[in-house]
Order: sequence, then structure tokens, then C-alpha cells
Amino acid sequence: METPTYQQRLARVLRHIEQHLDARPDLEELARIACFSPFHFHRIFTSMVGESVAAYVRRLLLERAAMQLGHSREQITRIALHAGYESLDAFSRAFKAHFSLLPSEYRRCGGHLKQARARMPHRPLFYHELPGRSLQDVRIKRFSPALVAAVRHTGPYDESRPAWERLFAALGESGLLAQAPVVYGVSYDNPDITEAGKCRMDACVALPPELDEKSPELRPLLRHTDVFLWHVGNAGEYAVLCVRGPYDLLHPAYRSLFGLWFPQSGREPADDPGFEIYCNSPRTTPPEDLLTKICMPLAPLV
Repeated sequence: METPTYQQRLARVLRHIEQHLDARPDLEELARIACFSPFHFHRIFTSMVGESVAAYVRRLLLERAAMQLGHSREQITRIALHAGYESLDAFSRAFKAHFSLLPSEYRRCGGHLKQARARMPHRPLFYHELPGRSLQDVRIKRFSPALVAAVRHTGPYDESRPAWERLFAALGESGLLAQAPVVYGVSYDNPDITEAGKCRMDACVALPPELDEKSPELRPLLRHTDVFLWHVGNAGEYAVLCVRGPYDLLHPAYRSLFGLWFPQSGREPADDPGFEIYCNSPRTTPPEDLLTKICMPLAPLV
């Protein structure tokens, strides 16, 4: 296998941080994962990501806490501990510095939803508020893990097209693009909370099931500097909502899932971003006929 590029090495670090968000980052361990010297790693990470490791992790934890404040009844003290703060005072100071509100104020006033309503006063925020839409079709399903080729997009979700084009071009050049590929999107951030320019999304296409990460057939694909391998799905349960229509319906659908379906279902979301399955292509399908499955992982029943 050829030597990974800087982008691929950094992608490994970002995956590791995202999978171990509750652990304090060890710079030497992260440098080892990236195959950089500890002396240079911090500067390389900051230059390529735009934030230091500590600032990156702190922001992700605070944004996750904001989601919990807005969509759960979890005690604020427990949310503070889950975000890595040893005291409620320390958490409150950090939260207010980031969101300009104390956690209790954020929860009481509706947090990010209040801000979204201010931005769009004449448009329904929720999928189930739109004519002819409901959450009655949510189903519980399981998905086998799938090995995918992925390209990371950072920025507004509706500007992810270049990432998709690079991924499909790389798969085509490598002879790995199936005639009817299974296409996934993994969206990590809530754009009501996270600054649009920092939203993270992985554009993903399933690879042939007989391949694994070490298959020599993947060498030409991994010569592309921003392509990395990833697994989508696991053996657990998912809440699945099929959304028919343009992609701008997806974010209202997420709001409805977290704001209405989860509280009414008695289930809890797992600490995992889930994924979207794009059942047809926007290149050949009118926007009103696009079909997307939103798949949110569920925490095990106690």
C-alpha cells in the first residue's frame, strides 16, 4: 500500500477523535495515528482543520451538549459531566462563552430552535408541520455494516456537490463504481447549532462486499488524496424515516425525529450520527421524486 497523504492521515485522526469524543485527546497518540512527529503534529492539525485539537474537541462536546439540552430532559449536571466538565459552574461558563446563553436559559427559551424560528419566521421548522407529511411511517430496522469509500466535506451541507464529484470520479477511475451504487451520507452536525462553515459530512459509496480494507483492488482508489475507507451501519437498531421530495426537507425531518418522534417513542438516540441512504440520483430524478432514508441509531432498550 502506498504511503497515505496528509489528508488521509488527518482523516484517520478526525475519525479517532469523533469515535472517542468522551476521552481526553492524547496528542502523542493522535500524532502516532497520523504518523506525524509529536513535535509537528499540533501545528499541522491546526493549519489543516482551522482549530487546535483542544478547541476542536471542546466545540464538538459543547455542540453535543446543546443538542441534549434542546432534545432531552437530562439533568444539566449530567450533561455537564458528559461534556467533560467537573463542575456545573465550569460548564455554564464555557457554554455561555460559546452560545451566549447559560445552559438553563438555552433550554428554557428553546435554544437553537428559537434562533431557527427567528431566521425563518414564515416557514415551518418541522417536517410533520408540512402539508401531507407525518412521522407515522418511521420504522425500526437493522443494517449490516458496509465498507464504503468516502470523501469528507466541511461546510454548508447544500454545498457538498464537489465532494461527491471527487468521490465518483475516483471510483470510476479505479474501476470500482457499480452500475447502481448504494450511496450514503453521514452528517455529523446540526446546522441549527454548528456554524455552517464547520458542518461535517462524509459522502460515501458502498464498495463491493467481497472487498475489505486490505484488498489490493483498493490501491488505485486510495491514491486519491482525499478518499478514505469507512464503515457505515452496525448491528443495532435504527429508526428509519423515508423522505420523498427535495433535500431541503431533510433538516426539518431531523428536527421532527428529535423533537417529536424520540420523545413519543420512548426510545433514545445512540451517540452516533447515523446516516442517510439516497435511493435515487438528483441528476436523473426530479426534486419532488427524490427518495432519502434517514437512519438514526437507537440506544439499546434497558
